[in-house]
Amino acid sequence: MTKTILIDKRAEKELKQFPRSVQLKFQAFFEILEKEGRLEEPFGKKLSGMARIFEIRVKHEGQWRVLYAYLYKDSIVVLSAFAKKTQKTPRIELEKAKNRLLGYREE
Repeated sequence: MTKTILIDKRAEKELKQFPRSVQLKFQAFFEILEKEGRLEEPFGKKLSGMARIFEIRVKHEGQWRVLYAYLYKDSIVVLSAFAKKTQKTPRIELEKAKNRLLGYREE
């Protein structure tokens, strides 16, 4: 099922700080997500304990993550992007994604 990918302006700014090669890898994953509607592990994963928030994983010149959520039936919103430096996803990144998602749910 085809999905529309929306990239939050703040997440877009975060993505632009990544190395160009990493940005291209995420772009390829966005295209798969748009066509297939989902990503399989190890590239994509639902975050446990997080209602409706998923991550895209890129391991290239470091560990990189993008958090996204499904909006309605045909849209996906990219909420945040960050370099992962610890074993667990930082709580501040999870909270940031949740807060940004709330802004979309109210529209």
